[in-house]
Amino acid sequence: MSDRESIKTTANDRAKFAYECVKKVCENQDEEFRKNYKSYSKKLMAMIKINGFGATLAFMKGSFQKKGGKAYKELYNNIDTWLKLRSCPVSSFYNNAEGRDMVEKVLSLESDSYRVITKEVMEFINWIRRFAEGMIMDD
Repeated sequence: MSDRESIKTTANDRAKFAYECVKKVCENQDEEFRKNYKSYSKKLMAMIKINGFGATLAFMKGSFQKKGGKAYKELYNNIDTWLKLRSCPVSSFYNNAEGRDMVEKVLSLESDSYRVITKEVMEFINWIRRFAEGMIMDD
């Protein structure tokens, strides 16, 4: 497989998984959850750019029990699942990192691995955002 085909396959796998995540939200959740998921997916990219990926994950995890926290938990789990999949190009970095949960794993990474994973997550979140904007209707 050429590099070009490999990049295309990775992009397709990323988009396909993001689509499945948003489709699940559309089919299985209440209206408030869907609205929050869509809203939070739009904000995540800026949060990562401003605060860093580790701090954004810590914020998301800290929001699980708060009002609207189910949507952050779903996004957190979507990211975690994507990073674990073999079709994710950075899964080897992530799966070999020390830690029990995503926050611990990400914070244990060397800076070069941290940057690579952050870039991949931003690519993934961009697809989540696109699909959420198109599939989750505002009532």
